[in-house]
Amino acid sequence: MDANLTRVGARFLLALLVGTPGACSGPPLTDRNSDPRALPGTAPTLKLDNVLADHQITLPEDASSVKFKSRMDNDPYWLELTFSTDCAQGPAFFKNAGLERHGDDGNLYDQGRIEETARSFGIEPSRYSVRGTYAKAPYEYVNSKMGVLLARAGKCQVIILSDRYD
Repeated sequence: MDANLTRVGARFLLALLVGTPGACSGPPLTDRNSDPRALPGTAPTLKLDNVLADHQITLPEDASSVKFKSRMDNDPYWLELTFSTDCAQGPAFFKNAGLERHGDDGNLYDQGRIEETARSFGIEPSRYSVRGTYAKAPYEYVNSKMGVLLARAGKCQVIILSDRYD
């Protein structure tokens, strides 16, 4: 076999194995957002104030330890958000966000997703007591919101998930 033909074949095989730069579509999930409240995976161009407005969410004045993750590069445009607040402020926040309270048993239509999100924010749900679960469109996944109010030692943690389809 000709040495040049072998080199061309080897280069072709290497290109197939390694791939071509830019061959994968969509931005990488390792993008960095300049906002210190943004967790890794948040689209770099998203600003928290804009994302909150798009999802029709207003943080309470006393919100602290705010963290979020969001992307809008394909459906749905989603938001995962957490913050600490005075426990008395939690129910009003959920009402203003258009969510209704569900049973006090902590059941939510996608409780597993809430728990997974909490852990991604460094919150272990089993260390908190559930003060309330809230949802909008609990049996629909189109433009849905859901959240939980968790309490521990007199302080409450809010976790909210919002999916917006355009």
